[in-house]
Amino acid sequence: MQRRDFLTAAGATAVLSAATPIMAQELSMREFIELRTYTVKGRAKRDILVETLEKAFIPAVNALGIKPVGVLLPLESETKFADNVFVVIPHKSFDSFQNLTPNLLKDETFLKSAFFKTNSKDPVYTNCESALLRCFEKCPKLELPNLGVDRFYQIRTYRSFSIERNAAKIDMFNNGGEMALFRELGLNPIFFGEALTGKSLPNLTYMVGCESQEVHDKTWKDFIAHPKWQTIKGNPAYADTATEITRVLLQPSAGSQI
Repeated sequence: MQRRDFLTAAGATAVLSAATPIMAQELSMREFIELRTYTVKGRAKRDILVETLEKAFIPAVNALGIKPVGVLLPLESETKFADNVFVVIPHKSFDSFQNLTPNLLKDETFLKSAFFKTNSKDPVYTNCESALLRCFEKCPKLELPNLGVDRFYQIRTYRSFSIERNAAKIDMFNNGGEMALFRELGLNPIFFGEALTGKSLPNLTYMVGCESQEVHDKTWKDFIAHPKWQTIKGNPAYADTATEITRVLLQPSAGSQI
């Protein structure tokens, strides 16, 4: 190795070593979000599931230090998701996520809930999908703005055709101005996360909230028409990023903590 090459490599190693503690600290500040999608058969089963989540699941996970937990129901107009219940579970660490089920199985009170008072022929829910998200740099943990009793949410998933374009879309939110414009206009971030597991990878999922559906609908229109958004989406660095978009409009259940 030539002396110049050696010095360059040594310098790069020194810079990386110096940056590592900062990077590690930044990563440790970013929480994980588990987004569960339950599927039920009919409104009666949905009501049982929601009541069980509110009265048994939320207290059990709160006792483990996991809070706030959201139980979210699609609007009646969202017919595609009529049989779904969405649950948002924040984790301060990966250990919290991987130890959740073993810890719940030790909770004698939780084991007496409606989840376990049935059989395979008549379950509370027919399916549960789970996606684990790593929170974005500019939204490192779940946020809980005070939106009032009429609060209203939107969850969107953006799938990209490659991991590079997914990374570009994440940068568009973090550094390209998209999330900043959300905050400016009142599309309050609840979480923004890159999917580490789940369906249709690579993707990112985010959740925003407003004080009501009327405020949400107006604010979303303002965002779409805003000159800053026109500039952001016209940036060629962010072209061809989100190739598939899934959206669902939601309201919290009565006992939801989000």
